[in-house]
Amino acid sequence: MTDMPSFALLEDLLGCRTDDPRLAELHRTYGLGTPPTFSDRDGIDAEGVDEYGWSLVYKASARIPGSYPSFRVRGRGDVLGYLTQIDIVDGYTLPLREGVTTALPEAEARARALESRVAEYGNVVHVLERDERTTLEARYYADGRFIWFSLMLNELDEDDPELLRSAERVRAALPVRTIPDWPEPDPDEPLPQALQELYAYQDAPEFPDIDIEMLERFDSGSATAWTKNADAEREFRVFAINGSGSLIASWLVHADRPVEQQPVVLLGDEGDVGAVATDLCDLLYLLAAGIGPFEAVMFGLDEDAEPQLGIARMAEAHFGRREGRTAEAVLTDAAAEYSDVQDRLDTLWSSRPSLRVGGS
Repeated sequence: MTDMPSFALLEDLLGCRTDDPRLAELHRTYGLGTPPTFSDRDGIDAEGVDEYGWSLVYKASARIPGSYPSFRVRGRGDVLGYLTQIDIVDGYTLPLREGVTTALPEAEARARALESRVAEYGNVVHVLERDERTTLEARYYADGRFIWFSLMLNELDEDDPELLRSAERVRAALPVRTIPDWPEPDPDEPLPQALQELYAYQDAPEFPDIDIEMLERFDSGSATAWTKNADAEREFRVFAINGSGSLIASWLVHADRPVEQQPVVLLGDEGDVGAVATDLCDLLYLLAAGIGPFEAVMFGLDEDAEPQLGIARMAEAHFGRREGRTAEAVLTDAAAEYSDVQDRLDTLWSSRPSLRVGGS
């Protein structure tokens, strides 16, 4: 049996990025698989070894200088995360600190505590140690039974000035996609024929129960409203919405391609962003799998979705047959190539006119 890792070893890894070789080695040693990556900056993942009584909590974004916002390898694909918390439960037999083990009585924890509070369900939390980098907490049931220790990074508030300055430095170092210098959009620009047919088809009885409403023409103004930046209107062509007001748009990132060959992205009504498809053909194949853009970005694949042969025939009629365009292939390829849409929208948001004059 592999020896239990010392608490000092685990603590030394706190704050490490998920591509750190030391984390990879720890995962290999204890059979945890590869450290996680994330599809967006809000992700959280826990990896634990139950028989040893410890687990690792990863987050896509660690609100500490130099690590926020999180970023993607080569600017595309999955988001790299950070180890932000270490949890210790009964099965862990090594000491955490001098005199601090999982056998520490609640009364002694209370006597050691810098501060104490009552948490949810009446659990009692004692802060045993805190320094500039981390906080060590002990949690007990109301009757004094031990629950766990947590060693956590001290994360800053999202509006902390130091964090905001760090975020600007990180963004400045990120790979940046060059966006073509598009002219102002033509208010009478016609929808591609495939979208026109999909708009007409949505009223058919056989149209699937997918949360998408096709628009009769490209929407004018919604990209500006979403980003609070009129420059967004030049590169996003909104052609559909969902029931809660999320936008589905073609993202014009290729100077030499028509709208049909530009990627499709989601601008969610609550700020969620994601790449949906590499082009309109792939969007039709995603819909043909019975999955809408919002569901794809927010929840991923739906094994119970029903195939839609009518939309599959539409894709083949307009773009020719594409073999192997499963929903999984569509989403994987879109994320691999166009997940930097989130970074682009962050840039448009941060450079909106209200911030350009005196930073107000």
